[in-house]
Amino acid sequence: MYQFYLDDVMLPVAPGKLTIKIKNQNETLNLINDGEVNLLKTPGLTEIKFSALLPNVQYPFARYMGDFKPAVHYLSLLETLKTQRRTADFAVLRTLDNGQTLDWDTNMKVSIEEYEIEENAEEGSDMIVEVTLKQYRE
Repeated sequence: MYQFYLDDVMLPVAPGKLTIKIKNQNETLNLINDGEVNLLKTPGLTEIKFSALLPNVQYPFARYMGDFKPAVHYLSLLETLKTQRRTADFAVLRTLDNGQTLDWDTNMKVSIEEYEIEENAEEGSDMIVEVTLKQYRE
């Protein structure tokens, strides 16, 4: 089971897919007599992408911190973080069905790079939001 948190707000339905891309900053040079070499550098900023279901009705498979909150609650959080140019803490907690916690959790400070809201008749009144985050370093 996965739990996704953005600024201490848990998404009600954990995304089915998460992409974490570790960016590269290495440089390749061509030397006159020695051919091509690779200069290893510190990794670039990590990019995170996921799509999340934001329900407007309470489902038995959704998990809420406290009471049910509609999609606009989560969209407002994204809008506030983006428009106020604030960073957020992003965390993914991973546990097995037997409750055992996996040793690999994702926890980092991020910026909201972009998000896209999809409303589709197949989803009823629910919304899908595609989110792109980028690791933030001071």
